[in-house]
Amino acid sequence: MTRTESEPASEETISIPKTQWITYGVLVAMNALTIFDVSKLGVAFDSIQRSTGGNGVIVQLMLVGYTLAYASALLPAGRIGDLIGRRPVFLVGCSLFLLSSFICAMSPNAYWLVAGRFAQGIGAGVLMPQTLGLIQRIFPPELRAKPLAMMGACTSAVSLFGPVVAGVVMQVAGGNESWRWLFWIDVVVGVIVVGMAYALVKEPASEKKSGLDVVGIVLLIPAVIFGVGPISLISEGDISSFRVLPVILIGMVFACLFIVREHRIAACDHEPILDLTMFKFKHLGRGVLVSGFMHATATGGTLLITISLEQYAYLNELATALVMLPASVAMLYGASLVARRQQNRAYAFIVWGNILGGVSFIAVSVAFGVASAQMLPFILGTILIVISFGSAISASPNQARALIAVPDYRASVAGSSIQFAQRVGSAIGMGLVLVVYYGFGHSVVPVGGQPALGPCLAAIVVGVFLLCAAAIAQGDHD
Repeated sequence: MTRTESEPASEETISIPKTQWITYGVLVAMNALTIFDVSKLGVAFDSIQRSTGGNGVIVQLMLVGYTLAYASALLPAGRIGDLIGRRPVFLVGCSLFLLSSFICAMSPNAYWLVAGRFAQGIGAGVLMPQTLGLIQRIFPPELRAKPLAMMGACTSAVSLFGPVVAGVVMQVAGGNESWRWLFWIDVVVGVIVVGMAYALVKEPASEKKSGLDVVGIVLLIPAVIFGVGPISLISEGDISSFRVLPVILIGMVFACLFIVREHRIAACDHEPILDLTMFKFKHLGRGVLVSGFMHATATGGTLLITISLEQYAYLNELATALVMLPASVAMLYGASLVARRQQNRAYAFIVWGNILGGVSFIAVSVAFGVASAQMLPFILGTILIVISFGSAISASPNQARALIAVPDYRASVAGSSIQFAQRVGSAIGMGLVLVVYYGFGHSVVPVGGQPALGPCLAAIVVGVFLLCAAAIAQGDHD
């Protein structure tokens, strides 16, 4: 879009009622809270394990269970929101998220925490598609680029700020139980946001309604849990084991059955959970793929750097947060840059932002191979600034570009398809990073001599994901 074409939209933005901008802020705040819960617990991994007495797999399940439940709920919730209205479904999701956050904060042991995290993930998966759908309804098509970009930038910033905030909170709270305060943050913020949402969020009647494909939902959930879950839960010592392959194959069978089912439902002129013809909308298909690859790195890469700083540079939670703080500033600067200029440069931002991040993670891999424990925090912190800037300039333009041509009645399910790709990508990225990280562990790097082959190879995996995202985006030139 040329500068001349984009100027009228900027002027018309002034005519949007102030209450709608406040509503938009409430929706974005709730979205940010769900993303915060993806990223915040990496720094609390060891503390939770010591406090609850859970083994590594149980605590890891607490981390990835949230993401799996989130992903499983997204597409059905998006369809239900399109069917019965986004406001009531949004409020149900918010309430479930709030209640489960309270359960997590009060968990007497690791098993209660895992259950609470699963429920939290379901709540997040229910409310998130409605957020995007409601934003689509608040702003007319010609004015959506900027608010969608701002929301994407906020998501990216929260992904990186999560560990920083968590580290500071835990250090201030102190003690083995300090991780509980991370969930009390959810409770306090959630009460405020839910109250404001109940009063402010309105929605006009939906233009298109029809039945719900229950069989599709039944096929989708095991496809996600069996297909993605085992990858996410492989831990130290399991890299040479093929025990998870039959479970993954079962998940792939369910995924194939789900796709066939959705194709047949659409052919019969009914409404599927995921209408595959929706990806004919300009930019949506590639945008979904790019989002998946980018979030595989956003979660896996952040987790890699966080646990590496603690286990290889021997930093505590607060020191880790301080190392990552400058990168958060770079993230905010990149977000402000694309918010002003992304309408006519979205393609370039997406491609070059991912290339910048991919090359930077290759540099992270080199750092693990040659840097001492004393120098590692400084080097990783510096490279992370570049990675964060690249993420900021690519994430929000990709989301805005993917949704720009989607009609209102598809808004929730289109948004949920992007979020689904993000959550599945996050789970796979986290799983693969942990597999490589723990599988190769402290083996010596052939070039450089440092005993950090696991994080070295894991950084290469993350970098390849980002370069794949850049390659996919490259094919989406106007």
